[in-house]
Amino acid sequence: MRDSEQASKPSTVLKPSLWRWNPPEEGQDARLLGLCLCLTSASVIAVMALNVFGRLFVDVNTYSTGVAVLDAIMRDEYYVQALPALIPGIVTYVYFNWLASQFFANT
Repeated sequence: MRDSEQASKPSTVLKPSLWRWNPPEEGQDARLLGLCLCLTSASVIAVMALNVFGRLFVDVNTYSTGVAVLDAIMRDEYYVQALPALIPGIVTYVYFNWLASQFFANT
């Protein structure tokens, strides 16, 4: 082959500048994952709100909603203290995870 014929053929090897961090085929389930994360977050926030704020407005030993699951959540002693204590650690973890991914992507 002559040099002019080799120059006209496209190269099949990707240059490093064309590599992608997230190829398009990896994000196909992103909407479903986002919906699952939102629903899980909403349920955790609802349980925590029932635990923390439910105790402020009613006496949980005598009050009954009639729904066994809600009554059990309101009478629970562990999550009243554990969930609010976990929030600063979770926020810190998420921030440092994001920071590390930014360092990795931009270096």
